[in-house]
Formats: sequence, C-alpha cells, structure tokens
Amino acid sequence: MFSKPLSQRSKLDKAIVASVAAMLAMNVFVLAQQLDRAPVLASADQPAAAQQA
Repeated sequence: MFSKPLSQRSKLDKAIVASVAAMLAMNVFVLAQQLDRAPVLASADQPAAAQQA
C-alpha cells in the first residue's frame, strides 16, 4: 500500500489514507482546544481565598 504511487492506489487505499488524515487532524484540533483552556481551568480549581490574595 505505501510503496505504490498515489495514482496506482485503489479506492480503498485512498479511503484509508483519507480516514487516517481526518483522525489526525481532529486529534490536533482537540488538543489545541485543550491547551487553550488549560490556564482557565487551573485558575478555576484554586480555592477562592487563594485567588484573591
């Protein structure tokens, strides 16, 4: 599957590659969202007295 050029691959091979690429893209998207929200969640977990000090 990986040794053939893209033009010689079957429809199933192309679908497999597209599926794996879509899963990787979704994982990167979700990870980016989690990294963006991490500081907000860390400050929300602290007790109220520690946040005001």
